[in-house]
Amino acid sequence: MKAMETKHAIHTEAIDKPETKRARISKDEASLRKRTPLRPQTLVTDIYVTHTSSYKGQLTRAKKLLVEDGHPFIILHAMGAAIERAIGLAMGISNACSGQVRCQTETATVDLVDDVIPTNTEKDLDTNKRQNSAVHIRIEMLQPMPGTKMEYERNNRGNRKRR
Repeated sequence: MKAMETKHAIHTEAIDKPETKRARISKDEASLRKRTPLRPQTLVTDIYVTHTSSYKGQLTRAKKLLVEDGHPFIILHAMGAAIERAIGLAMGISNACSGQVRCQTETATVDLVDDVIPTNTEKDLDTNKRQNSAVHIRIEMLQPMPGTKMEYERNNRGNRKRR
């Protein structure tokens, strides 16, 4: 019976339980201003998906980068509630490119910082740290799309006339 009790006690304790909880901030005491997350230097092939961004506009931009401009890959970045939109966008790009793309997904946790601005001007400014989920989806072209400039150049590389 003791073996079951100790076994049961192990399962009830959380292994990665935080030591302290975040303090709740009353609207009367302070206001919270969320800072924008830090980003590495962006490339032309990086597309940041937000919950307010236009799906149709980002789908058009992604198709232009992959098909018309001939970039071998693009990367979709999203955080929090926008992760679902980024996954939907990746599926839309795959459908638009007739399945000629390969998607690689990487998940991450991003550290965010918020400013706590007290309503009482005598108190000091404070910061609040939190974490949010993020996803990075790399979409690669397997072969150039038929009828595009990249496909024409690929097929006619060795056919140049020499002087």
